[in-house]
Amino acid sequence: MKINFKILTIIILSMASLTIYSCDGSAVSTSKQGESAGHGEGHGEGESEEHEHGESSHVDLTADQIKQIGLNFTTIKMQYLADAQTLTGALAVPNDHKAFLTALFGGVLKGLRVQPGDQVKQGQVIGTMSNPALFPLQQQLQTVQNQLQLTQLEVARQQELVNGNAAPLKRLQQVEMELANLQEQRKSLRQQLQEFGASQQYSSTVYLKAPIAGTVSKIFSQIGSNVDLNSPILEIVDNSELHLDLFIYEKDLANVKKGQQLTFSTVNNPEQQYQAEIILIGGAFEANSSAIAVHAKVLGVKTNLLEGMQVMASLNLGSKQVPAVPNESIVSYQGKDYIFIAKSNAIAKNSTEDAKLNEQEFERLEVAKGISKGGFTAITPVKELDPATKVVQKGAFFLIAKMTNAGEHSH
Repeated sequence: MKINFKILTIIILSMASLTIYSCDGSAVSTSKQGESAGHGEGHGEGESEEHEHGESSHVDLTADQIKQIGLNFTTIKMQYLADAQTLTGALAVPNDHKAFLTALFGGVLKGLRVQPGDQVKQGQVIGTMSNPALFPLQQQLQTVQNQLQLTQLEVARQQELVNGNAAPLKRLQQVEMELANLQEQRKSLRQQLQEFGASQQYSSTVYLKAPIAGTVSKIFSQIGSNVDLNSPILEIVDNSELHLDLFIYEKDLANVKKGQQLTFSTVNNPEQQYQAEIILIGGAFEANSSAIAVHAKVLGVKTNLLEGMQVMASLNLGSKQVPAVPNESIVSYQGKDYIFIAKSNAIAKNSTEDAKLNEQEFERLEVAKGISKGGFTAITPVKELDPATKVVQKGAFFLIAKMTNAGEHSH
């Protein structure tokens, strides 16, 4: 039979209120009887003493209540739970995977074909500039090419004369040298125009090409603006080599080793988990801190990861066997953590025979929580328990609600 725990808690409050009213009435009645019988006074003093002792660490349930809430039990078991070290930091990209698009030849920015967030390939044309100062270079190239054509004809002619013994070899050698010089001039002019992103024909247009493949992260210039020589126009970041810049304190440094793998998530999306591997551990403290830098390479999928995002990383320090209970067995109250144990072996059997019992007692026991993993949490009880001790699993919330509500009224 399923039951709504919120409704059940309200019922408990109502029952507790009725009980208190009854107790108050009994106290008055006992007080009146105490005027004619001495043993009534003794009972009143006992109740007063219980109030002074404060909230009890025990709570009772009837068999019907146990059946209604579906109370069941577990034991404290030795579980292998992974210990972890938490590190904080941010995503970063190595300098050799970031680049500015700059103009090697100044001019007016005529167009940009990309926006922040766009993916680009190395060498892709992503913008254009204009500068009439390109014309002299292009004209010089044309002149050199014309001279080359004439010199090539002269070389051929001198070669024929030499073959027919009609001209000296020295003249052929001079013409061949002139040809080689002109070829070097043409090569230099072509390379300059190529570096500038300009055409070898007469044109004032400069084509802006992506220096690396990656994502456009920032744009610094607007269309129509005058871009100076070497001024950055935009930035491209290659996120394929993302890594983590993490920080760890000196006392935890022994837990960190090169090659260790860790999981991490971004602060704004903690549900999405990513993997990384430690590649470098700093050898000095960071400025004005007692922390040491740890660098880790992001592995596998890097979707939705960008440079500068804040991250939380968890470094697995290995598993160890510890006493643990299911998470639902632990309840918190006033800043402390508790479990409930059954005080009767008959109830602890958790069988249908339990319903035949009239009442069951449970004890609230304070514990210190440890590692949590896979639905279990390590605990250290304030007192030693027998391994066979039955711990309430389902229903611990009901017990703490009943106990604390009753405890409030007991004061």
